[in-house]
Amino acid sequence: MSTPGSFRRDVQGLRGVAVALVVLEHSTDFVPGGYIGVDVFFVISGFVITRLLLEEYASTGTVSLREFYSRRIRRLIPGLTVVLLTTLVLSLVVLSPGLEQDKAVWAALSSFFFISNIRYLFEGGYFFLEADPFRHLWSLGVEEQFYLVYPMMSLLILGLAKKSRLNPQFVLMVFLSLIAAISLVTSAILANGHLLPLATRLSFFGTPSRFWELMTGALVALLFHKRNVSVGRATRVVGQFVGFSAVLWPATTYGPFTLFPGLAALPPVLGTSLLIMIGSATPIRKGIAESRLLVYLGNISYGLYLWHWPLVVFAKRVFPNSSSAPIAAVLLSIVIADRQLKLVEDPIRHREEFVGRRALGILGIASLVVITAALVVLVGSMYGLGLSRSSQFEKLESVSANCFIEDGKLSTAANCSVERTSNIRILLIGDSQAAALSDAVVRVADELGASYRLVFGNSCPVHLRPNELRPDCERLQEEIPTVGEQFRPTVVIVANASDLYVTRGGFGKPDTRIRQGDGSLPSNYQEALENWVTGVRGALESSWLMNKSVVYVQMIPVAPLKSPSLLQPTASTSPFRLSLSFDRNAIVNEESRTLSDLENVVRLDPAETLCPKSDCQVVTSLGPIYSDPYHLNARGAMLLAPEIKRVIYGVSGR
Repeated sequence: MSTPGSFRRDVQGLRGVAVALVVLEHSTDFVPGGYIGVDVFFVISGFVITRLLLEEYASTGTVSLREFYSRRIRRLIPGLTVVLLTTLVLSLVVLSPGLEQDKAVWAALSSFFFISNIRYLFEGGYFFLEADPFRHLWSLGVEEQFYLVYPMMSLLILGLAKKSRLNPQFVLMVFLSLIAAISLVTSAILANGHLLPLATRLSFFGTPSRFWELMTGALVALLFHKRNVSVGRATRVVGQFVGFSAVLWPATTYGPFTLFPGLAALPPVLGTSLLIMIGSATPIRKGIAESRLLVYLGNISYGLYLWHWPLVVFAKRVFPNSSSAPIAAVLLSIVIADRQLKLVEDPIRHREEFVGRRALGILGIASLVVITAALVVLVGSMYGLGLSRSSQFEKLESVSANCFIEDGKLSTAANCSVERTSNIRILLIGDSQAAALSDAVVRVADELGASYRLVFGNSCPVHLRPNELRPDCERLQEEIPTVGEQFRPTVVIVANASDLYVTRGGFGKPDTRIRQGDGSLPSNYQEALENWVTGVRGALESSWLMNKSVVYVQMIPVAPLKSPSLLQPTASTSPFRLSLSFDRNAIVNEESRTLSDLENVVRLDPAETLCPKSDCQVVTSLGPIYSDPYHLNARGAMLLAPEIKRVIYGVSGR
């Protein structure tokens, strides 16, 4: 058996496996489930920290919390401070003032104080997380929140068991097993979107739903503490094969739609535990995890984990059309992590005199540095750094501003409903895509002398089933038929941001969740696409829409553009190829196929107007036409007004 407290090359190699999986998932398409590397890290952390606590308790009869938290400060804070400070400085140059830099500032501060996982529980959407250079640091928040309570909890239980003349190790094992079971059940329920609001986010980012992963590692440490377990060669080989398979299989087969963590996290967690147990048994034999490459990656894993994502984000920002830029960023992060380990992390981590007040001094200085850098970036962002913040995307005042459902109540604002004497009565419904078209619809109604009514819900599409993560969506679905009966439209215009509910509707994208007809959630892209188009068709076949003309406006082309930064001060205004909106185009084609036989439905594809000869414009002589990559502004909507008018003429028999 390994000597207590000794360096475990196999565990260090498993760290290398974990960081490799995460990095590959972030920089390539080869390992879609590489996010399970974080779960491997959690198991290792629980094992290592419990092993150290048990050895200290066995030799001294207690655990020095002062020493423990001083070690955590020396281990984590120096490297984290360097990364946060450098990334904040780079964000001044690479990211755009306004939304991007503001989010980077708050993400940096929450990451430094290890609460970013809590912050991301309430983050508005994954669209913003994709450009967040600190997104990956949520896992540090989970670990440090665990460490905040775990040593004190363990010390208390061990002490009570000792006073009661019970086996302290056995009592702690029973207690941790109970907590782990409760945490796993909670995680599984939340991952399926039940029990609480924001359930899937709580499952993924919430520390309580991740406790079981860390405690599984802790239980392995307890199981092998002061026990010699002998394992034969055949058992070792089979165990390693099963363990690595349990880790690598989900890494290569899981994806954006896997319900995670929950029960889906069991294979990597149990696989990692099995590999640690095999390495803990005698006789000690070199395994795959002890390869020189994996151990090296394990040695630099902390720095590599910290550095790779900011550099990947910046590489994609500067070279958006390059598939090799993220890989180059990863290679650079390996070099930096290696240097940081030798020049920053190790020299401070091994200074055992930095305990108590001295350790707090390190924390205080680092806090001052990070907060100062954050304030500098925030002020720079506020004043725009001399850049125009609206040179590419421009939000214009729209008639739709007051027409959204809010707190379960439909808007009664005057501009949302106008009555006229014409026989044409236009009802515009849908999500934010419908709202973006509202100025064009109102213009057409004015020209036709038609009555109109505008009803929208953010992330609330016209679909058979509501988006569960927006409480207003179910209420809006219930109210729309009533609105139809009261307003008596002759033409109903429907517009949905379809890409949001298919391509951007999976794991980690916490704005949408639309169930399938059987109540389950889509488990892959194809199921999500089929669920979407069948649900849209079902909604358009609703009884209240019978004998009414329906115009289904499909999603606009997604503009692959960004606002200016100091590094790239001139925003591109060149047209982009329609083919770049690959996912959107696939959804539009499937919608067209599914809806083609509905006699009262006319489909309108905005690309036919916005993308002549397959080149999509982003500006006109009057200015930008997008308010963000997924929505037209009022100026852009007006470009569609002639086509909307033509279609309404056609369906109205005029």
